[in-house]
Amino acid sequence: MNILMNTLFVIRRLLATAIDGLLVIAFTLVLLAISALIAAHTFPAFAVPEGMPLRQWYEAIALGLAPYFVITVPLVWLLYEATLTKVWNGTTLGKLLVRIRTVSMAGNISFWQSSLRTTLKILSMCLLLSVANPYALVVVLVAFLALPVFTVKHQFLFDLMASTMVRNRSISTAG
Repeated sequence: MNILMNTLFVIRRLLATAIDGLLVIAFTLVLLAISALIAAHTFPAFAVPEGMPLRQWYEAIALGLAPYFVITVPLVWLLYEATLTKVWNGTTLGKLLVRIRTVSMAGNISFWQSSLRTTLKILSMCLLLSVANPYALVVVLVAFLALPVFTVKHQFLFDLMASTMVRNRSISTAG
């Protein structure tokens, strides 16, 4: 029964991360789209060439912005999660919706602790996305997700390294 409850808690954490990730990706796409529109109307080199269909021009701009998207998403995610975790007392929008929050093992979470945790979380996601072999990915995912299920404080590796844990919002931050 305890493993089932821990698994459900980990699923809530993954749901909160998915919500935050979708918000970060949407914000980044809007940011890059606005940047492309400003560039298109400011710099003649980015203007739509004569005779080129607008759809084809947008596709070319989207392909041109893809590397910036790959670089910008982790930076926006770092700023979003580290800042909100500190300012909103361990909560992001995703965590707010699933009623959980990040706390420090020593009390209130510091900005540097939040930044370290978020950086390690982003690196973990990048490493997971870099596993190309589907069988190896399954093994790595099972190992990655098993750690918080079987630890007492439901900590992922990045939580252990940053001395943080995620709790229900109704539980006090004191140890």
